Amino acid sequence: MTAYVGRNALLPLVTRLAIRLGRMLGITTIIESVFSYPGIGLLFGKALEEGDYVVMKGVFLLIAVVVILANLMVDIIYPRLDPRIKIS
Repeated sequence: MTAYVGRNALLPLVTRLAIRLGRMLGITTIIESVFSYPGIGLLFGKALEEGDYVVMKGVFLLIAVVVILANLMVDIIYPRLDPRIKIS
């Protein structure tokens, strides 16, 4: 009984994990700027202050690729969790 319930309960959790990954990457700019942690967010903040468009484009590209890969992983994991979902 728990095997059937567990698989169905994992679907929303996997979706929420992918959405939160995107939010987490978006909020790093604020967190790293406030606490002066070295990272992508602080790099983006400094590039924004200095008007360094090349670095800003690179950070946007990196964040976009990570979010797209997270969505791809969710799309790959879904059919394994629920056999009713097919990749067409």
